[in-house]
Amino acid sequence: MSTSGEKNLSPDRAREIAEECYGEVLAYCRRHAPAGHEPADLAQETFLRFVRARGYADRGRPIAYLMRIARSVCVDASRSKRLETVTLDFDLADQARSERELELDAALSKLPEQLREAVELRYGSELRMGEVAQALGISRFSARRRINTALRMLEKELGEGERDA
Repeated sequence: MSTSGEKNLSPDRAREIAEECYGEVLAYCRRHAPAGHEPADLAQETFLRFVRARGYADRGRPIAYLMRIARSVCVDASRSKRLETVTLDFDLADQARSERELELDAALSKLPEQLREAVELRYGSELRMGEVAQALGISRFSARRRINTALRMLEKELGEGERDA
């Protein structure tokens, strides 16, 4: 529903935003794409929805708005087609990663989904607290609480691993 005072996103501005944010949206979709869905297709769907949205008024950083759309796209994909997870024999990304990064990924995977997603948005996508809240559709207080809880859990998990070594 468009109001007379609302401006549509110009094609040039939409292209500029897509070029600036594509990598982060694709990374989010890679982490959250359900089995059987290509992350690149979900990222493309995110940008299609972004361009078609009439509510974006070019306020603040568009990445928070895009992450909210990407989250919806991934949730919609999960609902539309429930498939078994396919295990790969190898993971190319792991070959170039440090042991510490792998430990962090393992610790992150143990977090509840809500907490992990908040941390990924805050530190992986470098969103500000208000933008994390916007992307998740929650209050800023709730976003801060989720991130603080996740950080405490990660600290405990990673700290215990260091003491055992």
